[in-house]
Amino acid sequence: MPSVQKAHKSYPEKDVVVMTISLDGGDAKPVKKFLDENKYTMPSAHDKGMVFGRAINARGVPMTYIIDRDQNLVARGLGPLDLDRPDMKKLIQTLVAKNKAD
Repeated sequence: MPSVQKAHKSYPEKDVVVMTISLDGGDAKPVKKFLDENKYTMPSAHDKGMVFGRAINARGVPMTYIIDRDQNLVARGLGPLDLDRPDMKKLIQTLVAKNKAD
């Protein structure tokens, strides 16, 4: 989650949305508490009924998805995905550049 928070802070003006979606069926309060305690400021949604989770065929948590502005799945990873890795940074920067060219 630290690299997700860092990506959220790094791209606010560059047409990139970095967010979390909780897929657990329970109450959203523990998720909000966790985010608050860790000072995570990225937007977060709660998919209590697993509607989104089923639509994207989520197989486990955490999962990371990178979706372009045309709603195409560009990358995904099961387990923690470090958005600070050079290949992830390059992918996001490529998407930002494509968005600016469109």
